[in-house]
Amino acid sequence: MTSGDAFFQESQIYDPIALLRRNEEVLYVTRVGMKASRQFMILTSTGEPAWPHEPLGSLSDIGWSLRAHEWHDVMPEPVGQNERLAKTLARLLIERA
Repeated sequence: MTSGDAFFQESQIYDPIALLRRNEEVLYVTRVGMKASRQFMILTSTGEPAWPHEPLGSLSDIGWSLRAHEWHDVMPEPVGQNERLAKTLARLLIERA
């Protein structure tokens, strides 16, 4: 369990959809707000925004952000019940490799 797991269990604002691990670093891709929200953020394991230019409006934007910060070679792991969004993000990262 990462420190982010406890953070997200208590959160009603962030709905994690994917986890990315690289060495000791962990990033979460989360949906922000209500379940139907189209806003996404990339957060650190402590719940802080990974980069200041967020929230973003689509998984495609998340993919571009991960690429810009050299995280595109890390395979997203599904988090939560909806694996479809994590698989879509993984596909976007592979297509742009």
